[in-house]
Amino acid sequence: MTQLLVQSLLLGLLQGGLYALLAVGLSLVFGILRVVNFAHGEFAMLGSFAAVLAVTTLGLPAWTGLIAAALVGATVAYATNIMVLKPIYLSRMRQKGEYTIIATFMLSQFLIATATLVLGTTYRKLPGLWDQNLAIFEYIYLSGNRIVAFVAALILVAVLFFIVYRTDTGRAWRALTQNPLGASVVGINVNRYANYAFMLSGAFAGVAAALLAPLMFVFPSSGVVALVKAFIVVIIGGMGSIGGTLLAGLLLGVVEVMCTIYIATGYTDAYGFALMIAVLLFRPAGLFGRAGRAV
Repeated sequence: MTQLLVQSLLLGLLQGGLYALLAVGLSLVFGILRVVNFAHGEFAMLGSFAAVLAVTTLGLPAWTGLIAAALVGATVAYATNIMVLKPIYLSRMRQKGEYTIIATFMLSQFLIATATLVLGTTYRKLPGLWDQNLAIFEYIYLSGNRIVAFVAALILVAVLFFIVYRTDTGRAWRALTQNPLGASVVGINVNRYANYAFMLSGAFAGVAAALLAPLMFVFPSSGVVALVKAFIVVIIGGMGSIGGTLLAGLLLGVVEVMCTIYIATGYTDAYGFALMIAVLLFRPAGLFGRAGRAV
């Protein structure tokens, strides 16, 4: 019993680290630009396909798939901000937030259809970075690929924390979060730093999907699953809270694995939604989110 409990807890933490990496870019973009990006899952999907093609088709080493995923995710995210969202920012229409939701949702459907047309509907898988099981405490065995993915996720999230709190780019992002107009008045280039945020968001989504690719299949609509997980994590942690996203990702992973093992195996996704609803009942802004000001 103790062995099963410890193993399920460790598996949940390993899975939760990937959820956090997948969601942190979504939280970053919302925190800075107040954009709810429904195409975030497709950044992940295209990144995972880039990794699969780089490794299986071009015959490159497995670690190069992570670089390919980051580059493709960042490129698609940059193009999304420039070609889809920037015209909305610069327009005179009201309720721009609603239009960005519609635009990113339509973009996600376009990317899914294009990927299906170009890449087909075949399920693909990426070779692992460490295809061995690691024994812990002599009776607990963990997948080497999960451990590598978890460590990589923690490193990348730590890098993001460093960027946000220790660099000029991070200071500009925090200024945009607090007062976009005031930030532009003091000379911060809003468009440039918005591009940076989107590119980093896409890169993180692509890498997260590439790290997950050895553990599950890659297919054109796999980004939908990624988007749902990312939204659950961001909502639980609090929209725009990077630290909250990290902790919420770990919490979601643990809850999913624990409930799957001790309750029933066929309701993994339902456990995540149940956790989200429970959090919203007591903390409508999320665990670490800030409640909006009443007018």
